[in-house]
Amino acid sequence: MMSKPSAFKPSKRTGREADPARTLKLNGAKWQKLRASVLACEPLCRHCTARGLVVRATDVDHMNGADDNRIESLQPLCHECHSRKTAKDHGKRVACGCDVSGTPADPSHPWNRAAVGDSGTA
Repeated sequence: MMSKPSAFKPSKRTGREADPARTLKLNGAKWQKLRASVLACEPLCRHCTARGLVVRATDVDHMNGADDNRIESLQPLCHECHSRKTAKDHGKRVACGCDVSGTPADPSHPWNRAAVGDSGTA
């Protein structure tokens, strides 16, 4: 017969709440107010805008790390761009797509390196 566990073990914190460097809890009132302020001042995704797209921002990204909550260190992003940036920040390989003219959005793409005069050869 199987025995019952003797004590309840709380689950480990995961995702955005697991980062010990955060100075503001992402579900706290101070962060929610700061997030709303960033999105109100700049309602479009900054990465999409740079690519010539008009996409509503839904997430606020810490550009300089989780503990930097200065307004100039936060940027509005759509969920797709925020997920892509976070994955890249964590060392994963991500695809950036292209702009409306078909030019690759990744600045390190060989086509973009050639456009700025870098031959891309070693």
